[in-house]
Amino acid sequence: MNDSEMRRRELLRQTRKMYGERRDIPAVHPRYGRIYQELYGNEKTQEKQTGEGSFYLRLVIGILCFICFVYMDQSQAKVAEVDSTAITNQIEKDMDVEAVKEVWKEFQ
Repeated sequence: MNDSEMRRRELLRQTRKMYGERRDIPAVHPRYGRIYQELYGNEKTQEKQTGEGSFYLRLVIGILCFICFVYMDQSQAKVAEVDSTAITNQIEKDMDVEAVKEVWKEFQ
């Protein structure tokens, strides 16, 4: 075994040791980082993913909106000249799909 072969083996051993102990995600383009984490994520990334959802925030906002609506309906209150009847009418109103498509095309 010559010196260059010994040097290569030593470098290979050091590289394996360096990358074998680390469990970090390798350098991945930011665009593909989330996909890489989903496919090969370790325990740290899986713990973060379970706690990241926005479901509870959206649930709380929905409940608060419903409570405000019920309060407006029971007390006949008006907020910005809008009462619960106007909100109900807007919810029940049929939507013109063609108008939405035209507006959407203007923004694209």
